[in-house]
Amino acid sequence: MATEAGRTGVACGGDARDEETPARRSRGFVVLLAVTFLAFVDYAALLPVVPLWSASGGAGSAAVGATTGVMMAATVATQLAAPWLFRMLSLRAMVAIGAVLLGAPTPLYLLSADLAPIVAITVVRGVGFAFVVTAGATLVAELAAGGKLSSAASLYGTAAALPNLGALAGGVWAARTWGFGPVFWGAAVACLGGAALALLLPRGHRAAFRLGAVAEVRRIAAPVALFLSTAASFGAATTFLPVAVRSADAASWALLAASVALVAARLGAGAVGDRYGAGRLLPIAVLSCAAGSALLAAALWGAPALLLPGALLLGAGFGACQNDSFVLTVRLLGEGRSGAASTIWNIAYDGGLGLGAAVLGGVIGRAGYAGAFLGLAAGVAAWAIVLAQRSRE
Repeated sequence: MATEAGRTGVACGGDARDEETPARRSRGFVVLLAVTFLAFVDYAALLPVVPLWSASGGAGSAAVGATTGVMMAATVATQLAAPWLFRMLSLRAMVAIGAVLLGAPTPLYLLSADLAPIVAITVVRGVGFAFVVTAGATLVAELAAGGKLSSAASLYGTAAALPNLGALAGGVWAARTWGFGPVFWGAAVACLGGAALALLLPRGHRAAFRLGAVAEVRRIAAPVALFLSTAASFGAATTFLPVAVRSADAASWALLAASVALVAARLGAGAVGDRYGAGRLLPIAVLSCAAGSALLAAALWGAPALLLPGALLLGAGFGACQNDSFVLTVRLLGEGRSGAASTIWNIAYDGGLGLGAAVLGGVIGRAGYAGAFLGLAAGVAAWAIVLAQRSRE
């Protein structure tokens, strides 16, 4: 995702946008949604399945959590190179190359369930994922109709979240029912199809990222930090629920419930954002994630009836926070500088997912699954309170 000198900003191919008609931008946006959907089939299916594959090879909880953490670390490290990547590649090229890097290595997991090769493959996929999401989110702001950024962002987020409905929950079920092979191969084919489709994206859109005044970064610190906490909650849940919940059906239903709630909340947040302005849903969304994590802890402690309500609250909070925080970040930096906003927001997204999985993996060994999720809920709620108090100062 023309700037003034010395300010955090982005130049996102303004000439290309000026030359495009609304109809061409609309067609390009539809292609972007399709590419995003196909790439996220690979991402969503493997988010819980790779940890499950690692666990099948005898990895402990810390190592299982590290599989998600490593991918997100590779993603964030690549996103930190966004200023260089934006200079070297067009946004279309970034999406296409990223989809290849994300999808092509996926079947290689089948060669070994040992941790070292899993980590190596995951690093490559993390680099590809960074290309896809950073360039894709930047294109959203470029191709969105005037005054409809929140709705466009919600549609983009929905395209990214829809694979969760089948792939996130279904991947676990399919792996346990049919084996890991069909999951890895199916995800790879979908993602590579997205890479081919990416060649139809509009040409000429480029981005440039420049870091500037600290004051500008501080303006977006609160929404980005709040979003990071919700991403950590979701990353922890998607990584460890399939391992912590003994019933494959129960784990799959919980992930499906979280995915449905995520999609619905993101669409709802888009409508609310266009009508009332971005940022209004952030406090509610974060508290929803904290409450959902607490209910998941109770479910793992011996109240299984709370598993689905907890997953619903967690998914809804994460979905609403995704849209509200992204649009608010873009608007605080300026819609003409969406490359900077997209990069920072995606770092929070992917860093949060990986951080949540890695930290919870370390805590589980001492506190157990239920205790770890309860600690996560308390941490998210406390983080929200601290940020709210600082924003008033």
